[in-house]
Amino acid sequence: MTAPYRRAGRIQKAHGTQGEVVVVTGDDLSFADLKGLKVWIVPPPARIRPYHVTEARQGPKGAIVSLGSMTTAAAAHEVVGRWLLTAGAALPAPSGSTSDLLGYAVTDARRGYLGVVTDVIITGANDVLVVDEGPFSQVLLPVIDEVVIDIDDAGRGIAVELLDGLIDEDITS
Repeated sequence: MTAPYRRAGRIQKAHGTQGEVVVVTGDDLSFADLKGLKVWIVPPPARIRPYHVTEARQGPKGAIVSLGSMTTAAAAHEVVGRWLLTAGAALPAPSGSTSDLLGYAVTDARRGYLGVVTDVIITGANDVLVVDEGPFSQVLLPVIDEVVIDIDDAGRGIAVELLDGLIDEDITS
């Protein structure tokens, strides 16, 4: 079943003076998958409205994207750090991405329950799970074999073994 809406990518930074943005895509998407999409920026900068990806080309740190009516550097700077959301049917099917892990409970082998995955940060090296609502405030977990031990899709849980220094054990919420 296709999700009604999916994240097409995260706006990493503004590019140039014409309102272009650099977007890091997820779910094995390429910059070519973005061209022609109808997208919404979430959270919205002022009001909810659709944008159309009129141009997308590969840049050194992600796709350089033109969003039709966004034509100024100031408008592009305003949306940095936000997500591009699009209709799920408009994108190719994901091949098991980390964005599917939102809402999964995270448990460490030594410390127990850490919280719930509330966001995924897409980086050039590896994705990072943002875990909130647990005893250690917010925890950032790199999605690497040394940390993520098991993902239980049926039980919506993730077993991890934290590396030293990933959390401050003196701070509990």
